[in-house]
Parts: sequence; structure tokens; C-alpha cells
Amino acid sequence: MKKAGKIIAIGGGGFTHGLDPTLDDFCLDFVPPQPNVGFVGLASLESEEKIERFYDRFGGSAASLSHLSHDASATESKLWLAGKHLVYFGGGNTAHLIAQLKSRHLAQLFRHANADGLVIAGVSAGGVCWFDWALSDSGGKGYAPLAGLGFVASGVCPHYSEEHQRAPVFERLITEDPTLSGYAIDDGACLVAQSGKAVGSFSARENAAVHFVENVKGTATSRKLAPYSFNS
Repeated sequence: MKKAGKIIAIGGGGFTHGLDPTLDDFCLDFVPPQPNVGFVGLASLESEEKIERFYDRFGGSAASLSHLSHDASATESKLWLAGKHLVYFGGGNTAHLIAQLKSRHLAQLFRHANADGLVIAGVSAGGVCWFDWALSDSGGKGYAPLAGLGFVASGVCPHYSEEHQRAPVFERLITEDPTLSGYAIDDGACLVAQSGKAVGSFSARENAAVHFVENVKGTATSRKLAPYSFNS
């Protein structure tokens, strides 16, 4: 039986933002040399700029590069996904991305592929859609919890260090509901998950981190997630 692949959730940065190239290098550390790498731009309505940045960034690092067409059928998507080592999801509107993955029957396709070893990486919306819930403003009414796909058993908040209005809302939700907890991911940092659980973090910037926030005796309390170890 194949070992389940990682899910790498980036809070912000990486090639689609033109920042933090070591975040992209970190994603490549989980796949073989000259891998087959794909890009999904559904969250940003298939932004041509992000697609071009994908090809520019990974052109010298991969044996095969391709992106999933916005109008690909479930059958075409399955054929496209075959043989991929790493698929990177760009950022954008989290609610739209989740709706697309569900309505086009792609969520289960990626769930099975990830269980069989596919590495899924993504930034912002493309990284947080896989969790039980995410703090998102994609509904157009400010920051609120958004139900995710449930690949990773936790809540999550991207852009924790850059968008300062996120932290008070995320912490208030967890303070008010003792059953909630989640990972707050700074820009320039990422969380690594496997088989539904967080297994470590990585930072490309000084002071950037992933914080686990939980309710302790009625107060939102945070601690940093330990760096990911390839030796563990």
C-alpha cells in the first residue's frame, strides 16, 4: 500500500505572489527529481498571470508541467491527474474553489490521489480549502468560518501575520466555542499535513510561523507548530 501524500498549506507567498522561492523548493523536496507537476487555478478563475508564473517557476525543475483547464470534465481531470507527483493550487476565492471541487466531482478524485501518494500544495485558498473549516472573507460579509473539504481535521486561517484583522476574529471564534481549534499560518510559512493531521511546519521568512490556536479554560491560547523533519 502506498504511503499517503502530504498536503502543504501556504499562508501566503510563493511563486504566484512572486515571493519566497524557498517555499516552492520545500514543496519540491517531497517529490522525485524531475517530477510531473500540475497547477490548478480554479480559485482565481484561471488567472493567466498565475499560470504563466507556474510555468516560469517550475520550468527548470520538472520533467513535465501542465495546468488543469477550467472546463475539464471529471474524466478529463482524472486523465490529467494520472502520473502527477505534485499538484499546486493557486489562491483566490476559497468558497468558489470549494464549490468547483465539489460540483465537478474533483474533491474525491484528489482525496484518492492524495491517499495514494500525490503531494497537494497550495497558497491561501488553494491551501486552506482542504481543512474542516477556514476563516475566509470569500462570502463578501467579512471574516467568517467557511466549511472546507475535511481532508485535514482542523480549522485554519491564512495570511495571519499580514492581514491583522484576521487574528481577533479567529481567536474570538475559538474562545466562544471550546470545540473549535485551528492553525494560523503566517505569510512566508506553511503547514505540512499527512493522513488528516498536521505533522510540521516550514518558514521561508524570519519570524514567520504556523500557530496552533485552541481554547484553554475559556481563552484562545496559541503555540508554534514545530518545524517539519524529513528524518521523522
